[in-house]
This record gives sequence, C-alpha cells and structure tokens, in this order.
Amino acid sequence: MHDLRISFLGTPLVEFQGRPLDVDTRKATAMLAYLAVSGHPQSREVVAALLWPEYDIDRSRAALRRTLSTLRAALGDRFVAADRTSIALDLDGAWFDLAEFRRIAADPGSGTAVLGRAADLHRGDLLDGFAIRSSAAFDDWQQLAAESIRQERAAALDRLVAALAAEGRGAEAVARAEQRLALDPLHEPAHRRLIERYAAAGRRADALQQYRRCVRVLDRELGVRPLAETTELYNAVNEGRTPAATEAPAAVAAPAQPLVGRAAPWRRLVELYTGIAATGCLAVIEGESGVGKTRLADEVVAAFHERGAPAITARASAGERGLPYGLLAQLLRAAVDRLDGDVPAHCSEEAARLLPELGPAPAASLEDPGARLRFLEAVCQLIALACDGPSPGVVMVDDLHWSDPASLDALGYLSRRLTGRRLLIVATRRTDEPDPDHACARLARSGERIALARLTREDVAELARWQGLGPDDADALYAESEGLPLFLAELLAAGRPGDAPVGVRDAVGSRLDAVSETAGQVLTAAAVIGRTFDVDTVRATSGRSPEEVVGALEELCARGLIVERGAAYDFGHERVRAAVDERAGLARRRLLNGRVADALAVRNGAPAIVALHLQLAGREAEAAEAHAAAGDRARSLSAGAEAVDHYASALALGHPDPARLHEAMGDVHTLRGDYAAALSAFNAAAAHAGGDRLGTIEHKLAAVHERRAEWEPAERHLQEALALGAPAARVQADRGLVAWRRGDPGALELSREALRLAERDADDEAAARAHNILGLLGEPGHLERSLELAGRLPDPSIRIAALNNLARARAAEGDIEPAAALVREALELVAAQGDRHREAALRNNLADALHRAGREEEAMEELKRAVAIFAEVGGHEDEPRPGVWQLVEW
Repeated sequence: MHDLRISFLGTPLVEFQGRPLDVDTRKATAMLAYLAVSGHPQSREVVAALLWPEYDIDRSRAALRRTLSTLRAALGDRFVAADRTSIALDLDGAWFDLAEFRRIAADPGSGTAVLGRAADLHRGDLLDGFAIRSSAAFDDWQQLAAESIRQERAAALDRLVAALAAEGRGAEAVARAEQRLALDPLHEPAHRRLIERYAAAGRRADALQQYRRCVRVLDRELGVRPLAETTELYNAVNEGRTPAATEAPAAVAAPAQPLVGRAAPWRRLVELYTGIAATGCLAVIEGESGVGKTRLADEVVAAFHERGAPAITARASAGERGLPYGLLAQLLRAAVDRLDGDVPAHCSEEAARLLPELGPAPAASLEDPGARLRFLEAVCQLIALACDGPSPGVVMVDDLHWSDPASLDALGYLSRRLTGRRLLIVATRRTDEPDPDHACARLARSGERIALARLTREDVAELARWQGLGPDDADALYAESEGLPLFLAELLAAGRPGDAPVGVRDAVGSRLDAVSETAGQVLTAAAVIGRTFDVDTVRATSGRSPEEVVGALEELCARGLIVERGAAYDFGHERVRAAVDERAGLARRRLLNGRVADALAVRNGAPAIVALHLQLAGREAEAAEAHAAAGDRARSLSAGAEAVDHYASALALGHPDPARLHEAMGDVHTLRGDYAAALSAFNAAAAHAGGDRLGTIEHKLAAVHERRAEWEPAERHLQEALALGAPAARVQADRGLVAWRRGDPGALELSREALRLAERDADDEAAARAHNILGLLGEPGHLERSLELAGRLPDPSIRIAALNNLARARAAEGDIEPAAALVREALELVAAQGDRHREAALRNNLADALHRAGREEEAMEELKRAVAIFAEVGGHEDEPRPGVWQLVEW
C-alpha cells in the first residue's frame, strides 16, 4: 500500500491515504503534475512563471506560496520539499503511474506479461481533459510532455508486439499492433507491423485492407507514397510469398476512394465542358474548407484530359499573395512548357514581364494603359494557344482565395474574353477565407458558381460500406464528421470511428530520418526557399556541388518527398515542407533565408520574394529596400493591393525615404477609390517630405478632396500647393475645375489664366487640363484641343477626361453612337489604369447614352455596373459618400 497514488496517464487521479486529494485549486494539481513529470527540483521563478504568467513577479510569487501551502497541507506536509529557491517532489513511498511505466519499459528483460501491464497503465494521454486557465505556457508544456510520453508508450507497444509474435500469440499481437497504430496512424512502420501480424494470423484480407488504409492516409495527409518495404510486404502477402528486403521505393497508386455526393456538380461540369462550341466559360467550385473542392476539380480535369483535352494548371499559395501576378506566372510557365517553345514572338515578349527566361521584356510600364492591354491580350492568347486542340482545353486554378489581386484581375479579363476560345476555366475557392475587396467573389459571379455542400448521411453510409463498415459505424462517422469530407477521410483512414490520425510531424520525421546527409541538407534548403523551387536556387542556398544537388534531388524524388514539375521541383505536401523547415532551427533558417535572397538577387529574382527572405534572414535594412522595389514593381504591373502591402512593409522596416513611399501609397489608394486611406497616406507623406515635394503632395490632397466633392478643402490645398511652388499652370487649371464643379463663376477666369501660363511655360499637360475646363464651360473647340494635346502625354488621365466630356457633348447634340464610341474608348483606358471611381462615372454616362438611343437592356447593364462601383469607392463605410456620385464630368 502507498499513502500517495498519482495517476496522470489519462484523466488525473490523485489519492492520499485512500481518498481523493483535497485541494481547492487546479493550480495545485498542475504544480503536482509539473513536479512529478519533470522528476527533478524546479526553481520557484520557473514554476511561478509557468502557472501565473499574467501576474507580475511579486503577485506570482505570492500565488505560488499560497498554492504550495495548500498542496503541502493536503499531503500532510509530506512529499513536497521546498526551500527559498526551489521546489521538488519526493516520491519515496508514493506510487506514480508514469514512473512505474518507465521503470518497466527501461528493463530489457521485461516479459510480455509485465510489458502488457505497463502498456495498460496508459488510460489516455497525459492529464487527459485537464487544463488551467490563463496559462498558455502550461498548455504548451503539457502538450509537449504528452507527445513525448505517447512516443514512449509506442516504443513499449512495439516491443510487446514483437515479443508476443515471438511467443506465437498471434491474436494478442494483432490487438497490441492495432493499439500501437491507433497512437499514430501516420507511422508507416506501425502499418507494416500490423500487416505482418494480420498475415501471420491468417487474416490475409485484413492485411491487404490495412495496406490500402496506409496508402490512403499517407497520400492524403503527407502527399507521399509508401516506402519500398511497405509495398514489398503488400506484394508478398498478396502473392502468398515471403517479402524480400529492398531499398528501392516502389510507386503504388492508391485505390480511388469513391467520389460520393458529388454527382450533381460533376454532371454540371461535364455539361459545361461538352457544351463548349465556339465560346468558353468559367466555372468556380466553392465551399467551406475541407469540403472537397480540390479533389472534385482534380478528378474532373483528369477525366477531361483522358478524353484528349489539353490542360494546364496552377495552384495559389498563401505565402505568395504579395507577389504580383504570381499565380498568372504559373499558368504562363505551364502554357510555354506545353507549347514547347513554339510561342508567338509578341506573346513571348509580353510573357517575359513575368518569365525572364523568355528574354527581354518590353520597356513600357504596365501603368501605361496601352501597354497593360497589350500584356493582357498576349496572356490570354498564350493560354488559349496552349489549350488549343481537337477537344476544348481546360485551365485549372486551385485555391483562388490565396491568389494575388493582380492575377485575379487577369483571370477576370480572360473570363470576359472567352468568345471564340474553346476553353473551360475551372477554379476553386474557399468561402470561409477572407476575401479582401471581394475580388474572389466578383470573379466567381462572372462565371458559373458550383457550390459544394457537406455530405449527407446517405453519402457517409456509402463511404462506410466501401470501407467495410456497418450501419452503426456509419452513424458514428456521420455524427463525428458532421458530413465534412476532410474530417470523414481522417476518421476512415484511422480504421475505426472515433480514432483520428495524430502525429503528422513524427510520420514525416521517420521519412526524413531515412535520407542521406547531403539529401537532408538540400531538402532543408529547399524548404526554406518555399513550396516550389528550382535547381540553381537550391544549389546556391545549400552550398553543395551541382553533382551532389542532382543526386540529392533524385534521391528525394525516389523517396516521394518532392516531385519534379517540368524545370522545377515541388514538395509533395505542404506538411512535409513545414516539417523540414521546423527541423532546421531558427539560426539555420535565418542563414539559409539570407542565402536564398542573395541567390535570387543575383539572378534578378522577384523583388517581393527577395524581400521576404531578407526579412526572414533578419537583414531588415536590405529587406526595406527590397520591399520598396517590390512595391514599385507591383505598381508597374498595375497591382495596387500588392504595392500598398510592400510599401507598408518597407515603412515598418525603417525605409530611409518614408515620404516617397507614403506618397506612392496615396497614389494607389486614389486609383482604387479608397479616399480615406489616400488622404491618410498623403498627409503622412507631407509630414516627412521636404520643401521640394510638399507642393506636389498638397496638389494631390486637393485632387482627392475634389473627387469627394469637398470643395473648400480642395481649394485650400490648391492654394497651399501654389504657395509651395507647385507648377502654377496646373494648379490654376485644377482651381478652375473645382470652381466649375461648385458653380463658381470665377472658373472661367481661372481656366483662362491656366491656359496662358501653360502656353508661356510650354506645359502641354497644363494646357490640356485648361482646354478641358474651358470646353466644359461651353467654349467651342477646347475639348477637341484637349484631346489632341492629351494624346502626347504618358499619363492617360487627361485623355480619359477629354473623351468623357466630349462624349457628353456629342450625346447632348443627339450624336449617340459617336458619343458611345468615345466613352468606350475612355473605358478601355480607365480600366487598364485601374481608376475605379472614373470607371463608374464613365459607365454611368454610357448608360445615359444607350438609354437615349433606346437600348434599354444594355443601358441597364451598364448602370448596374456603375452603381456597384460607386458603392465601393469613397472611403470607409461609416463615411458620407454623396459627393462621390456627383462625378460625371471632370
């Protein structure tokens, strides 16, 4: 008999002198558990910080003293030893289940009976169901300790299975092997042992079924194939022979799990594909996380491909949201690979903006609307060419919710131009993922939306029957999974309802332990680079020779840890990459991230990716410069959201020119119609700017207020800009615009003065602005002159304004078709520029022209688009927006 009995392997049970321990606080039990499991004295500071992290030093020490007093009193002033600096638990005369288990497990001579008793001491995980409030540190310790103890139990069960098998006790060996696998269904050696035990017990069907479960769980959870030993064991059991040892991994395809509950969406996708004649379509499969979107898309695209459909695919990654056109670059690379170099010259030149290996890119920035239109048209043509063939082509884009905004815009452009292109675009998106600016939802609305729901009870029953389970198991599966395919698959892979897979890290770890040292170094470098990597970057990062890298990549491919995709490599599963990255440790990751950044910089890699790696390497000053360059690059590609993100990162890292970055952010926010953010950015720029730049910033502040129909602030900022030395002709022209929009008769005099100053200074931009305002004031010939001058300018803004105002004048005279043509020309320019507010105004004006022409259906369509954009621009939702809707002429 023992006065103190402690059972922590499961729900905590502590008895003192035959009765449950009487303590009035869970912290006392937590303290007892920490001291018992650690097995050595602990400092008071460590225990106090562990249990009362929310308190300051004095309060935590006081709480420790009270709890320690409570615990010692409950134990009759025995077992707990404490001095001024430390606390310890003296287990002499006590019984502790973990200590007893470890004592037995440490004895190599323990027989099956003793090992069985040791294994049975585990009623569950350490402190199962126990937690304390307000201490994440204790939770972390409990989780790590539980995982370590779980591995000790697994090792003991492995010994027990081997000992029982050696004694010829097959049924007991099977039962213990099942217990071992239930601890970690991703542990491949445990699968092998259970297959062996089933086969030895004459249960051949169970052995073969267990192999299939192993294949499924490894494929789904880790994206890898079984090791060679596992496959050879399966073949041996299947053929009734003794397996031969071999090191070469065999590629065994997993049997396809039935795609139940998806007949209707499958049928609809097939209908869309077979219905393509001369015009393609977009289909977006959407639903919550884990509902099976990717699997449905993969299987239906594979089915089309088997029928002869040319197909290209791309998958967005959460880590590359800040890389402008990152997803589009994947599609273009897949298209170029499919065309095998037979790419039209103009397509190749434009694609070189994203794929430098194709040669020099055009010099014109994509901020030039004409250049952006040429780029988007070339992209569409290249993708269509790659998917051209006797059967309609398929473009599959997975995880659209993680796409960068610029790629979403490009996909939207392609989806609106599928006339004459025999192409089905299949995309997947999560509906429970944040959707900044509702960009994903807008794209989805432009195509066929295919919503996936959770599986019904009948669907789950069908899967259960396929797994060999009965109706009761099916009910349990449905109750536990609630019909979500991701959870259901985990439960099925576990082999019994209620046993979910655990220990992903350890399953991956067993594979990583098997690779050679060189391959391990290369794999670690690859994990730091990212999900996808190329040979040159991984060689520069790893520091190994070209021959060593090639050999390592071949080994890693053979082991199923990475897969070759054209000229690049990809981790078979993100969990594999994450596990490798985790193993490297912080110091090594920082070193390798720095090497990645240097390697990419030498090769003129994407500034966004260089910036990320510099930041992870702790080289903050260089990272700030790289983020700023990435922001400039994003702006040149008309990727406003990414530009703002990179500028903000550069500022956070202490970029030396905050005024420039804030001003650039203000420019982007203005075009996107987020005027509250634009004003904030320009004001921040003014706070940092020197005298030379202040006038320009004040002028831009005025322009934002003018867009919001806030005339007084606009006029004040224009006068301030004039006082600070901004070009007088341009400022006076904008003062004339503000005066005209507010109904001030002084507009005519201001505009004439602006024109005089512009002609004196030979300033075509100012002259074009002045002519535009004079045209709005009714003076003949000025709008045509403004349009003529604007055609010479790099910024399309004035040309857009002149086209719009001239169109309204033509419409007022009854020339509806010419007016509509002018508005459409302006719309092409403004859409490429990305100015949301003025696009709304133009669509509103086009609707008016179409209405006058009696084309009501087209007019209503344009009006709906205008209203939708007007509702989005102007600032935050709690700000007044009536002035935004007044923008008709400018």
